[in-house]
Parts: sequence; structure tokens; C-alpha cells
Amino acid sequence: MITAVILASGFSRRMGRSKLTLRLGDRTLLERAIDAATHSSSIARCLVVLRPEDAELIEAIRRRESASETPELLLNTKAADGQSAGVRLAAERLIARADCEAAIFSVVDQPFLGQPVFEALVAAWRQGMGEIVVSTYAGQRGNPVLFARRFFPELLELSGDVGGRDVIRRHPEAVCEVPMPPDAGADIDTREDYLRAQARVQTPSE
Repeated sequence: MITAVILASGFSRRMGRSKLTLRLGDRTLLERAIDAATHSSSIARCLVVLRPEDAELIEAIRRRESASETPELLLNTKAADGQSAGVRLAAERLIARADCEAAIFSVVDQPFLGQPVFEALVAAWRQGMGEIVVSTYAGQRGNPVLFARRFFPELLELSGDVGGRDVIRRHPEAVCEVPMPPDAGADIDTREDYLRAQARVQTPSE
């Protein structure tokens, strides 16, 4: 069983406001991230890591129409400790799930990720190409990243403002890179990035 983990407890400092509620088309960035994971046939479960103060978003997720597509929420009370706090919280939950064979860690600020990206990562893992499967865009490593279960304890030990990069660096022999369409990796860190993304989907600016 494969679980998708959406890390959504950052502070969006460069944007100056929460990225989670930015709209592209008829959906927010958070909704797009959830849909990309839950609509993938390879993903059995979805976890979303949020800060407790995102109460409005939490309620919106819980009201999602299809119970089968409602992700499990994890509230990160230590978000100020850096990105690793969200990863640790998810890793703890993943370890507790004995049926979880691997997990794909994804982010909210890449709104053009789609189901094919998740499918490609899972396919590479199932074919035995690697136990850490990393997306690449024009030769550069990025998100999402799949970690096989044996790496969950190492993710649980991370500290500081890092994600799984340290685990990836420690195990080069386990890493498989999967090239993705460059446009799928476009991220939104600044208002200029957001305006470019809006131009792609032709939505009015906020």
C-alpha cells in the first residue's frame, strides 16, 4: 500500500501570505495537491500535514464530498522547528501503519503536478529501479519523492529546516531518478511565480 504525504505546514514567507488558499482555476493550491494524490490509482491513502491554526482549511478538507478521497489530517504543532517537523510527524504515522510499503512526499506549491507524476514514481519503485525514487525536472532533482518503508525510521530522526534530502544523500545506491515534464515541476514561491501560473490557467489575480 502506498501513502501520499502532502507537506502543507510551512509559513510561505517569500509569498507573504499562505499559499494554501491561493486559487488557480476553480481550486486552491491545497485542493490541487490533494486531488493529484487522491486521484492516482497507485495511491491508497493520503496524509496532509497542516498547522493547527489553519482551522478553516481543516474544516474544508473534512467537508470534501467523497469520503474515499478525504485525506487524514496531521496537525504540526512544531512547524516553527522547520520542514523536518512535518516530515517527522508523517513518518511516525507511516511507521504505525504496518500495511504502508512506501510513501510519496509531495508539496503544495507545485500546482501542475498530476496523477502521472505519482504513477511514474510508483511504477519505478515496483519495477525495482530504486527504493528512493526522485522526480527530476530538466535534470534537477525535485518533488515529489518516494521512500520505501525501510527509510521511515531515518525520516523520523531528521531535524532542522530540511526534508528528506539528508536521507537521499546517505543512500545514493538506493536512489532512482525519474525524469518528469519540466512544466510539471513549476513551483510558486513568489507573487511573480503565482502570476505566471495564473497565466497558464487563465484565472483572475488576487
